[in-house]
Amino acid sequence: MCAPAEKKPSLLKKFVNANFKWIVSLSVEIAWLIWALLDPKEHFGRFVEETPFVGQYYYMAITMVFGSLVAGATSEGGGAVAFPVMTLALGVPTIMARDFSFAIQSFGMSCASIMIWFLKVPLDNEAMIWGSVGGTTGLIIGLEGIAPFLRPEYSKMFFVSLWLSFAVALFRLNTRKERTVYDSAAESDRSMLEHHHHVYDISAHAGNDDDAERPALHPKTISAKRKRIATLTAIGIFGGICSSIAGSGLDMATFSMLTLYYRVSEKIATPTSVVLMAINAVMGMLLRLIPYGGAYEEGEKEVLWKFVSVCIPVVVIGAPLGAHIPTILNRHQISYILYFLSSAQFILACIVVKPWSKPAPHGVGTMVASGVTLIGGSIYFYLVADWGESRDLDMESKATAEADIEENDEIKSEDIKDETHVESAAVDNAITAQ
Repeated sequence: MCAPAEKKPSLLKKFVNANFKWIVSLSVEIAWLIWALLDPKEHFGRFVEETPFVGQYYYMAITMVFGSLVAGATSEGGGAVAFPVMTLALGVPTIMARDFSFAIQSFGMSCASIMIWFLKVPLDNEAMIWGSVGGTTGLIIGLEGIAPFLRPEYSKMFFVSLWLSFAVALFRLNTRKERTVYDSAAESDRSMLEHHHHVYDISAHAGNDDDAERPALHPKTISAKRKRIATLTAIGIFGGICSSIAGSGLDMATFSMLTLYYRVSEKIATPTSVVLMAINAVMGMLLRLIPYGGAYEEGEKEVLWKFVSVCIPVVVIGAPLGAHIPTILNRHQISYILYFLSSAQFILACIVVKPWSKPAPHGVGTMVASGVTLIGGSIYFYLVADWGESRDLDMESKATAEADIEENDEIKSEDIKDETHVESAAVDNAITAQ
């Protein structure tokens, strides 16, 4: 019997399969337009409505054109642009700016994450899982126990100081142009163990039918995995606390650990951090809707929603577009963007906040806290980079030593062959003479 011919997909199905990655963004756009057209005067009119702070609502829509591209393309989420602009340029309270960052990233970075998925961009799945666990834990801790007790000036300067220190460490790392990079933290650990202990992960042999030839899982592999999970969860907690202060932070914290210590390529770490921050932003928005971490003052929630509503049609298109950028740029070009953003944020914060002009003791306290954050962050990131570099150098020296041993073995083997050949020739000559 002849096998039945496969049914060809319809033109509509082909179109949906080819363009589904944009359908989510367009669906949100259409839903927003329907909502806006229900009351055009009120909903479209809010773009030019005066805010209770500085300027009109459309200022943030323009800001998020750039912010959404940054959110999709780099490890700095949209909040990394929104938070300093809102707090430093528009005079929005830090809590509202943070919650705006949660809300707008929930739309934009979620759309970017869907784009990353459909583009089949490689991710570090282990970092994404344990970073999310730690990030959610950090959010819960920070929203209730840390963020409410920080002065607005410190929240602003803490954010920009910490990420400037990371940019300095990343710059130092990338001065070594030919450094080894990996596709995941697990691959980095596996490479180290193979060089030092000649062990490898049983997961690499999943699907092998010959169980007799499958190696046993080495204890050092188990230990390395536990350490990796603990490290990614811990850095996730730290990043979640940063997000509870500024609406963004888990992405950069995880990105820093992946790139500086585990030597994961920026082209892998960047989309991983985008998906991580999308998950963290959704969790942050849900926690604030309870509301966990303090109730809103009268009128604040309405103002916050107005900021979000004028930015939704921008970010659901801009963030997915930004997700294309890492597939075009190399890892060094992505790093240059991070250097610029971190430096610009710090300079803008110093110009606007002017902590030296604040009355004592808050002015001095803010400067000291910013200095401690900048110096302490630089030392921390430098140490992480050094630890990662030590891993690389150890593996390189081990590989060089092994290569030398193999070369010496080959030379010895050739010498033995030559000696054997000479002895054989001598024996042949002796036989011939007899």
